[in-house]
Amino acid sequence: MLMFFSLLLFIPALALAQPAVITACGHPETPPVSWEQDNELTGIAPHLVRKLLSEQGYHLNMRVFGNWKRCQLAARRGQVDLLVAAYKTHARERNFVFSHTPIVADPVVLFTHFGNGSRSPWDLSSNTLGMLFGDSFGDDFDQKVRRHPHVERVSTGKQNFHKLAMGRIDYMPIGLITGRLQAQKLALADRVQPLPALLTLEYYHLAVPKGSVLEPLLPVLSARLQELAEEHYIARITPFYERKYLDAP
Repeated sequence: MLMFFSLLLFIPALALAQPAVITACGHPETPPVSWEQDNELTGIAPHLVRKLLSEQGYHLNMRVFGNWKRCQLAARRGQVDLLVAAYKTHARERNFVFSHTPIVADPVVLFTHFGNGSRSPWDLSSNTLGMLFGDSFGDDFDQKVRRHPHVERVSTGKQNFHKLAMGRIDYMPIGLITGRLQAQKLALADRVQPLPALLTLEYYHLAVPKGSVLEPLLPVLSARLQELAEEHYIARITPFYERKYLDAP
């Protein structure tokens, strides 16, 4: 009987010892930063988030919601505690708090198809711009997009790249490294190309919904990100995730 009561006392203590679970999601179409593979989110940002949270005693539950817009919506509804990587914009700052230290810098360019005679930046004309649901490329660019009469949005980078290669859209904003990786993987590097001009330079940050259990921990996570950057840890793992993306079926 004494052993039975001792066991009852032990079970709650064991439950308390279990690490807290943090639910996260991210953009499923931005290799090598994050992308969906085998129904899981992988890449530089998921790797870093898992490392940082495990150091703080948390277990990570990584969710995939189909596209970036759905991930952000789930976070705003309180279903997700953390976005593993997001650009900081005024619109997003209404709902999210961002890490002071970015994960990586992301030079953003316009890709076009080789049949497009113009290599000048897009303007508010008859040119069609292809984007993904939920995508943002900084406050200035987002304002231009809202005024642009011809914007088509899809869920996957594969859809956009094929539309661009066939000339069904004229331009596509995307991170330069992400665009080159996706074009190579889809065997479209000979049919699409980045324009030489830099559209904008954005930075991927950790982002937590306001009121999230992680919000008080964000300064600690930012400081740890800074340490990893100074140790060149992020630079060292980047080639691994670039190759992982290209080698995946």
